[in-house]
Amino acid sequence: MHIFSSFGIAIKELFAHKTRTFLASLGILIGIASVIVMVAIGKGSQMEVMDVIAGMGENLITINAGEMKRRGGRLRLTGNVTTLKVRDANRIMDEIGEVERVAPFEEKRMSAKFSNNAAETTIAGSTIDFPIIRDYHLKNGEFFSERDVKTANRVAIIGMTAVKNLFGEEDPLGQVIRVHFIPFKIIGVFEPKGVDTNGLDQDDLVLIPLSTYMRRIVNQTFISRIFVKASSRQNITKASMKIRELLRENHKLVDDRNDDFTLVTQLEIEDMKKETTEMFTKLIVGVAGISLLVGGIGILAVMLISVKERTREIGIRRAVGATRRDIVHQFLYESLIIGFLGGGLGIILGVGLTLGLTHWGHWTLILDPHSIWIASWACVGIGILFGVFPAIKASKLDPMEVLTTE
Repeated sequence: MHIFSSFGIAIKELFAHKTRTFLASLGILIGIASVIVMVAIGKGSQMEVMDVIAGMGENLITINAGEMKRRGGRLRLTGNVTTLKVRDANRIMDEIGEVERVAPFEEKRMSAKFSNNAAETTIAGSTIDFPIIRDYHLKNGEFFSERDVKTANRVAIIGMTAVKNLFGEEDPLGQVIRVHFIPFKIIGVFEPKGVDTNGLDQDDLVLIPLSTYMRRIVNQTFISRIFVKASSRQNITKASMKIRELLRENHKLVDDRNDDFTLVTQLEIEDMKKETTEMFTKLIVGVAGISLLVGGIGILAVMLISVKERTREIGIRRAVGATRRDIVHQFLYESLIIGFLGGGLGIILGVGLTLGLTHWGHWTLILDPHSIWIASWACVGIGILFGVFPAIKASKLDPMEVLTTE
């Protein structure tokens, strides 16, 4: 019997049992749709993470005093290191050609007050290069000047979360807040930045001149962090190596003594986050793949039931001249058609859900053509893989034995 004849018989049989055919393809449908949506979620998450990293500052190198360790899912400073100084930042700027800007930085969670309102926020001190390095932009007002830094002026720029907590709907510009009973005039408001890579709110911030912070707020000479902007992305690694050598020399760390600081570059953060999101994508695709496996088992079960129910039909076809190969072809075509049906509907559903969640749900999903291509071939693979055994079993039925038994 010709191949086309076997294919026609397979089509007729599947249409004769529409409900069973649909139920057999349902698992494949759900699995394929899940793979497409899950990959889109993973790609979208990766893009969001990369956007957050880019929003932290271009060509960024962060120098932390002491050793940074991950605790509770966040990088935290360990130990009480007091060797990082403002003069380290000055030397980095003066002596390393691959560095474009430097901003020494110190921060602490404190209570800020306005009128009868009080809220805990991050009070930070830095220089005029901080907003450029860290990509902070003003929504209203102005940034403090070099003169404000030199004279330790009591002025502040405030983030939107701190504005909401202290002022509510009131305009903060020109208002005076108090930190440790010291008055600070609000001269600017930052545009919203959202959370950083550690999930910390970058808008919960009150920024004042570093000199004011060091003299009036904490009365100390050391700092906990220096932000550095490399002159280009290509120079990040080279600048980082030179900074390490300079700081070891400045801090008199000889021979095998460990660094008393930690360097973290934008490239390292990108690699780490990319690896994490890729692992997450593989995990969720693996879960979706299990539903594909379940769908394949569903095809296997339906095809085995079909073989059992159609033993007389198989016997008659064999008796009138159909070969074992013809029987194998017929049942393989049936399983392939079920796979294609479930896969086709799954692709339509998966693409539709991805586009719908992006447009109406405002999710960040990225449709990956590669995942659709893989899904298409998965339909073929599952149809063949789980259809081979029932097809071979049907072809091995003895026509004389079947017809005599019936």
